[in-house]
Amino acid sequence: MITPTNNAEFFDGASAMARLVHVRVQDGFLVISQTGAAALNWPLKDVEMVFGGKPGQALRLKRRGDHGSRLTLPEGSAADAVIAAAPSILSGHKRRFWKGVGISIAVVLGIGLAGYATLAVAPQALARFIPDDVVNSFADGLEKSVIKSSKRCDAPAGQDALNKIARRIVSGAGNPPTFSLRVFDIRQGSNKKKLVNAFALPGGRMVFSAGLIEKAGSADEVAGVLAHELGHVALRHPEAAIVRVYGMQMLLSLFTAGQGADSIGSIAGILAVLQYSRTAESEADAYAVEVMEKAQVDPKGLRTFFAKLLQKKMGTGTAKKKSEENASLQKRIEPFTDLFSTHPGTDERIARLKPRAGGTQPAILSAAEWRALKAICN
Repeated sequence: MITPTNNAEFFDGASAMARLVHVRVQDGFLVISQTGAAALNWPLKDVEMVFGGKPGQALRLKRRGDHGSRLTLPEGSAADAVIAAAPSILSGHKRRFWKGVGISIAVVLGIGLAGYATLAVAPQALARFIPDDVVNSFADGLEKSVIKSSKRCDAPAGQDALNKIARRIVSGAGNPPTFSLRVFDIRQGSNKKKLVNAFALPGGRMVFSAGLIEKAGSADEVAGVLAHELGHVALRHPEAAIVRVYGMQMLLSLFTAGQGADSIGSIAGILAVLQYSRTAESEADAYAVEVMEKAQVDPKGLRTFFAKLLQKKMGTGTAKKKSEENASLQKRIEPFTDLFSTHPGTDERIARLKPRAGGTQPAILSAAEWRALKAICN
């Protein structure tokens, strides 16, 4: 029997958000316990592994025949114990893996025949054909490189407040994508300065930095950023970036000694995937405005947050003038000094974000919930 862990994340296939659950193996079943809901019992013979299986790796599972739900156990004793209790999961995964390799190679070769022009012109359309295993491998490499050993911020009250914002935004999306949302205290440089950003990784993984939560002045600002990131997920921008930047060679490298993940670990690789084109950012903005309007949330929050990023990037007065005079030099060194400037708040984009008549109605969070969100890292 596995000692229960509440760090597992469960997608039920019906809602768009992951929930923290307790997991244990008992009497031939994988028992998934949820707060406020009946426990789920997955027969071990029906449990299939999507990713993981090696000691110290995270473990991603699904139930045979259930194409919607997913269970993810973080690396550690709980994940290792599931494999020890049900070794058949590994053998079944190997058969599916080699089948998936064949399909993946066929897909990649098909993309190769289409040529580089197709990769450059239609990356979002091609992104739909990337197998889940490939997407998750890229996402794991990116997440490891970006987050590293950063502390996860998940104070229950703060997480509840963030989830409430997410539910409000999702209410404005007719067919929201599946996503997970986590907060990490990410820092950089010798002075360990907190990063102020949010970004979407392949596979629907959305990450907010603790610095962003601290910098935000209202729930509307957080909601605007969340809606923008949801736009990237819904429009498959992270997956499209993989297709566009790495092409066939990088996709094939995933099947040759795992060099793909190592390449992603470089600064250039991270920037290539996380920094979107101006068109992609505008598309995410437009998606955000649409869902916020339907959810009765004022896009002014996104506008004011982008203005803060622009002010931080350009400075004011003399600092701004100096930055403009040295634009060429700044452009060359910026990717290495400001790694997470993935959402440039240009004047043009800010101008397109019009305030909503009547503002946000009703308010997204109460004063107590807002305080809890600000303290999510405590």
